[in-house]
Amino acid sequence: MASGQALIELCKRHLLETMQALPECSPNGSGLGQRALEEAAGFALNLPEYDGYFTWSLLVALTLDGAVEALQPGKRNKKYRLA
Repeated sequence: MASGQALIELCKRHLLETMQALPECSPNGSGLGQRALEEAAGFALNLPEYDGYFTWSLLVALTLDGAVEALQPGKRNKKYRLA
């Protein structure tokens, strides 16, 4: 059985691989919003008022890791691309 941290790392890796396949998410791309990335990665949980928190948390972690760049920091509707 995988540990929680191993599962988180697997999800982060899946999100990065998804972003690598999207031209908008290239280091020079315009970036994509969290909802578009969530759909592309298949991470929608179908929780009407809470959907998005999982993907958003992964994106924040990847930003802190330096793997992802958040465009428009401090604003709502950020776009993300690979760093």
